Amino acid sequence: MNNGYFAALTLGMAAVTFLIRVSFTGIAGRLHMNERVRKTLRFVPVTVLPAIITVQILDMNSRMEFDLHNPKVIAAIICTLVSFRFGLIWVVISGVGSLALLNHFM
Repeated sequence: MNNGYFAALTLGMAAVTFLIRVSFTGIAGRLHMNERVRKTLRFVPVTVLPAIITVQILDMNSRMEFDLHNPKVIAAIICTLVSFRFGLIWVVISGVGSLALLNHFM
């Protein structure tokens, strides 16, 4: 794949992504949704994000496994413990830092 083709492909995907997002936000302001649908849609990011993160954390050699030998599992536990006491920025810092250290030493 040459660089021109790669750049054109990337720009095309960015344009399609932008159009899809803009179309939904443009339509959402004009549609009348009842309160129950609005409440349900507010929980979509909260439910989708853990599903994506859980798959990434527990994936080990194409298997789902809760194993303490997996540095991602230990980093997730550290992040969870930090989140009980501190804010989001410290959760991110503790997660990235602990994962980097665990990957280096395990």
